[in-house]
Amino acid sequence: MLIGLLMILVPVAVFIVSLPFSRRLKPGLRKAYRIAGGLVVILGGGYSYYLASYTGDQGGIAAYFFQITVILVYLALSFLLVILNWLAEIKDSRDSPD
Repeated sequence: MLIGLLMILVPVAVFIVSLPFSRRLKPGLRKAYRIAGGLVVILGGGYSYYLASYTGDQGGIAAYFFQITVILVYLALSFLLVILNWLAEIKDSRDSPD
């Protein structure tokens, strides 16, 4: 029970802690991170909790795998946005007259 609760709450905590660091992203990417990341983490954790609480043993196993998927999707989203931000900064530095 404790491990399942930690799996559901830790991604939400990581998302909340990472919000101040999202200021480094470009404004459009920052908004995308806050909306998409929040939806993935909060709705994914909520659905995992539903699976674990109301669907018996099979649901607990499904909740575990679903939460692993939520964590991987969140990491992929974060990685993609960091790469896009990096590419946007390179483009901006090439376009700016020095």
